[in-house]
Amino acid sequence: MNRSIARYHVRWKIALIFDEEEFRPTYHGRTHDLTVEGTGMLTHRDVMTESPVVVLLAIPPLQRNFKPKVVEIKARQIYSVYSGETYCFRLGLEFTHFKNNGFEVLKEALSHYHPIIELPDYEPFPTLFGADSRTETIP
Repeated sequence: MNRSIARYHVRWKIALIFDEEEFRPTYHGRTHDLTVEGTGMLTHRDVMTESPVVVLLAIPPLQRNFKPKVVEIKARQIYSVYSGETYCFRLGLEFTHFKNNGFEVLKEALSHYHPIIELPDYEPFPTLFGADSRTETIP
């Protein structure tokens, strides 16, 4: 996933549906963070697959008495790690294809939230007290 794209700290309901050949149940959870390119999913199961999956993302309504919009997205799983902070497993999912107008629905929904990170271009190497650690030696 591209880390320079705006990320949103939302806890929306999410379901992970596997290919029928895997014979796995559907897993439910919440989003950890979300972009238009992917999400981190919090779940109580350590799940890993190399097969494509379907993500159902329930976008909460902006007004009471309305139903959530469910967006169907094909995705591939990037990682599964245990998060001690949330006491859950966090699954990294990269979106590959939105069904119907799902991309526009998600983009519109996220426009009502403030992004938590918009990373500028940055030096990919660590620095030591403001000096370039690639050239400075540590005694």
